Amino acid sequence: MRSILLCFTAIFFATINPCKAQKQVIDPQIDTEFFIPIEKSKLYTRVIGNSEKPIIIALHGGPGAFSVDHEFYRDAFEKDYLVVYFDQRGGGKSDEFKDKSMLTTDQLVKDLDDVVDYIKDKYPNKKINLLGTSWGGTYGFLYLLKYQEKINSFISSSGFVDSPQRNFALISHERQLADKLLKTTTDSIKKKRYVEILATLDEIEKSGFKDFFQNMNKVRYEFPKDLGFDVYWARPELKEKKAELLNDPAFFARVKYTPETLQKALEKLEYINEVFMNTESYNNLNIVDEMAVIKKPVLVIQGEYDYAIGVEQGRTIYKALKNVPQKDKELVYLKNTSHNTPFESPEIYYKAMKAFFKKHN
Repeated sequence: MRSILLCFTAIFFATINPCKAQKQVIDPQIDTEFFIPIEKSKLYTRVIGNSEKPIIIALHGGPGAFSVDHEFYRDAFEKDYLVVYFDQRGGGKSDEFKDKSMLTTDQLVKDLDDVVDYIKDKYPNKKINLLGTSWGGTYGFLYLLKYQEKINSFISSSGFVDSPQRNFALISHERQLADKLLKTTTDSIKKKRYVEILATLDEIEKSGFKDFFQNMNKVRYEFPKDLGFDVYWARPELKEKKAELLNDPAFFARVKYTPETLQKALEKLEYINEVFMNTESYNNLNIVDEMAVIKKPVLVIQGEYDYAIGVEQGRTIYKALKNVPQKDKELVYLKNTSHNTPFESPEIYYKAMKAFFKKHN
């Protein structure tokens, strides 16, 4: 009887404590939130994905925006990588920050280095890759100029490295459209408007963007309405897809925002964006010559009609990466696409990024 009892006890404990009978399987998928301390502030961070895989740090746009990139990368990367999303200084759910003296490109590069070091310590012995979109694409290059030894590879999606080029390219495009419309329209009111636009474009160009924030609001948002194009969309009809997403409560649940936190984030965005837009280091940024120091693998990807950064920006970046081996650098232009790449060319966009990271990880 005693031997039967002992046998039953052994079987019972093996059942409730399976690690003694077989190796316990631990799910590597994680989803965790925390704040990373930086100089005089803290950055909201969310880490999602496979804790056993290489790291991707996502750099959102702006400056001053906030990361909802989980929505766009969750299916593409979170099973095969550990993805780090964070809100840059003063933006999103990071601490509010209004000290203009520290809202600079140099300071944000220091902040990113703090993020990289923190993540390296928290998740050691892993390759760290960067993936930047729009301003984030620029941000990544600024970081590589100083700290490329810490990074395995980088994808710049719709980023820029020559701000004057992108600004003058947009003005040139609008001048051509206004000239053409002026010659073909018979509507006197429209003719007067095209003449006004041409005069204002000349003033802005000659002034050297004296009031950069106001000037660019006119050039990017006001004038295109009259000229019949959209700076950010090659196919404006797809705006509806974005609008549907932004009206979907499930979207906000996935990115962990409420209407209240979103409103606050938008207010912070407006403030920080205006500060940067009127900062010389941002609005006149040109790092083309400096980029020869970069030797890490880089994928440059943009829409062929992306007037937000200038349609030649991708080629400018690619040529500037003189010391990246040919096998390690790629340039992809997305057909019939502008700045909203995940909406206008999702299949090619994700395929190119996934293949690049797979190759270099």
